[in-house]
Amino acid sequence: MSLLPRARDKTRGIFLTYQAKGYLQSNDVEQALAVTSESLNLATRIGAPRCVALIRDLAPAFTPYRRVDGVPEFLERLKAC
Repeated sequence: MSLLPRARDKTRGIFLTYQAKGYLQSNDVEQALAVTSESLNLATRIGAPRCVALIRDLAPAFTPYRRVDGVPEFLERLKAC
């Protein structure tokens, strides 16, 4: 992903979301949260609704981790998007 030019930020956002899904499947919630937050930041900055939709699709996977620092805030932020 580091090789993608800025013109491919939408692609980067999608890849980050896929990466976050993998982290969640590996029970690495903190890393999944960091990567998903990065993807959401990117998607909202560039106006990428497909990226935001992918993140929303991933949000239910965070529900079991509501007690992990940052997860409730992330889910609330996602509701506002």
